[in-house]
Amino acid sequence: MTLGARDNPYDLVVIGGGINGAAIARDATLRGLRVALFEMRDFSTGATWASSGMIHGGLRYLSKDPEVTRLACLDSGFIQKIAPHLIFRIPFIMPWLAEGGLTAKVVFELAEVYFDAYDRYQPLKRGKQHCRLTPAETRAVEPGIRGDVLGALTMDEWGIDAQRLTVVNAVDAAERGAAMHTYWRVERLLRESNGTVCGIHAVDRLSGERRDVFAKVVFNACGPWAARFAAANGIESVRIRPGKGVHLVFAGRVTNYAVIFTAIDGRQVFICPHQNVTLLGTTDDDYYGDLEQMPILEDEVQYLLEAGERMFPGIARHPLIGTTVGARPTLYEYGPNEDELSRSHRVFDHARDGASGCFSMAGGKLASYRVMAEEATDLVCAHLGHAAPCTTATTALPGGDEHDTTVEAFASVGVDAVTATRILYRHGSRAEQIRQLMRDEPRTRAVVDPLEPVTEAELRHCIRTEHVRTLDDLKRRCRLGLGADGGARAAGRAAQILCEELGLSDADAAPQARAFLQARWEDRRGVVREGGLAREAVSQASQLLAARLDVGRPAIGRPGAGGVS
Repeated sequence: MTLGARDNPYDLVVIGGGINGAAIARDATLRGLRVALFEMRDFSTGATWASSGMIHGGLRYLSKDPEVTRLACLDSGFIQKIAPHLIFRIPFIMPWLAEGGLTAKVVFELAEVYFDAYDRYQPLKRGKQHCRLTPAETRAVEPGIRGDVLGALTMDEWGIDAQRLTVVNAVDAAERGAAMHTYWRVERLLRESNGTVCGIHAVDRLSGERRDVFAKVVFNACGPWAARFAAANGIESVRIRPGKGVHLVFAGRVTNYAVIFTAIDGRQVFICPHQNVTLLGTTDDDYYGDLEQMPILEDEVQYLLEAGERMFPGIARHPLIGTTVGARPTLYEYGPNEDELSRSHRVFDHARDGASGCFSMAGGKLASYRVMAEEATDLVCAHLGHAAPCTTATTALPGGDEHDTTVEAFASVGVDAVTATRILYRHGSRAEQIRQLMRDEPRTRAVVDPLEPVTEAELRHCIRTEHVRTLDDLKRRCRLGLGADGGARAAGRAAQILCEELGLSDADAAPQARAFLQARWEDRRGVVREGGLAREAVSQASQLLAARLDVGRPAIGRPGAGGVS
């Protein structure tokens, strides 16, 4: 009998394929539950995509939410053990400017007490204790900082590729038996006559197929969509105050260290090296609009640029190549400013709303995703009467096992050190599968996207093993197209590879490439200036034509595109 039928329901259906949904699916599958996940787009396309990519305690939460800081630091230590290949150290420095006079000097002295308190959490996440830098040491560490500094304090954090972290959680769940459905929109909950939730009705956004899927428990892990989805199904108890966050993305390294400073309104912002780019962020504004079409506004760009230029006078020399935007699913509270809202989380049991069998989650941070999923799955198991311990803190994620594949091993198949390092970072122990493909099929050693870089072998491996349905999915699997050219050089060949692997026709390559470039344009159009619009149109058209694809009318030239010029 088909799993998911009324007479053979799943134990758990998870709605939402961000980090929380993927982690709940993994945890539940590890505990022996029969699980299906439905995501209306691809994995990690909502708040997770727009995150700052840090597994950190959160210094600024320490005074008001010390438990948030403790849990995040504790989980950071576990995540480092189960996904060591994805973690990288990010030293932070917080400079103090001399322009504040005596007040600035007093605050600088007092701030060290706060950093001393944060040091107590560092052992949980293998972090280093803070230190104090003199003005000369500050400028030596980061020469790009303006000269009039009193000194700086440091703290130690960890970065991660949040998109790959989500993907490997989803892949692990799938390999352990979970059914993963991307590009499926859940339109409504299914209920028994007494109100008990017994499943979902969903539609495949790519094929149009519709299905009723039955389950003993449905978990709403929709992130910033969680309250709206619950309300649409008659559940009013989930309340979220979505906070819009924008990052600006610069090509390469603007700084070698993450630096914290203040924006014009006194809010803390930061600039941070992240893989092959640098992030400047983030904003935090109440958002009431369309969560699927969040615009990047000119005042948001200028707000961040002004703050960045005040601390890094030469930042304008570095090319801006994109943005990220998303909404934090922050728990509702009336009154506080946006950046003062708690980053704690809550799991809602909707039995009290007359919807037994349905749960929701809201709030939280990327850094605490694993422990949040553990709490959620504990409640699901208790509801089902299923006794099984959580093992996600000790079970390695795909790629997180010990291995002996090295950069030198890739040299034996003709792959340069930079390309090999990126493959090893993204795939860890599973990089050996990519190297073996290169040995078996030498043509797959070719670099498709030279700016990341991404090889044909890595693309084929991701398509075959990581639930890829569209070309844009590869942006989140291996950073395809996230370089300064917006994927223009890679789109044509990558689309052909996708069609070969998925058994699509040659005619499908052009629409896949166009949709991919359009999505990359959406990431960039908020920061395009002056003649950039014309250059974008010429670049996209010429690259697609060079790949012998039928480009049609360039999407960026459509009326109402809304770019900043």
